[in-house]
Amino acid sequence: MQRWWLLGLLITPLLVQAGGMEPPQVDGRAMEVGATRHQGTLWRFVRFNTETDYPCLRFEAIDPDHGWQISARQEVCDIAVSDGEVVDFRDTAYTGFSAIGFNRELGGFEFDVEYIRRTAPGEQRLACSLPVTRDGRFGKLTCR
Repeated sequence: MQRWWLLGLLITPLLVQAGGMEPPQVDGRAMEVGATRHQGTLWRFVRFNTETDYPCLRFEAIDPDHGWQISARQEVCDIAVSDGEVVDFRDTAYTGFSAIGFNRELGGFEFDVEYIRRTAPGEQRLACSLPVTRDGRFGKLTCR
């Protein structure tokens, strides 16, 4: 009896692959994933571990009418701060993202980012927003 259970356990992955169903691929650096529906599109964010080589946020628009394909993607690995200077999160001593969510009144994502530069003392904190459009695209990221 135990042999049949073991045989079934060993064959199941082969049957799933033979049926054309591939397991979803998840990046091992992902720490948090969230999604919401808005105006017929599924909007998703992925927060990556900031202690890896990819300390970023990823935002995606997923189109349910076209096989759940990703129709737009916005990577947030750096931000423009005052005076046109750009802070690249891959070159900071610390970066953290918090309060990530979708604001229906704004029609887009909001999040906070905290960072410490390698060359300057003190933590900086900014509130950011990333609007979305009716046609499933992303607007301009703004941080204050």
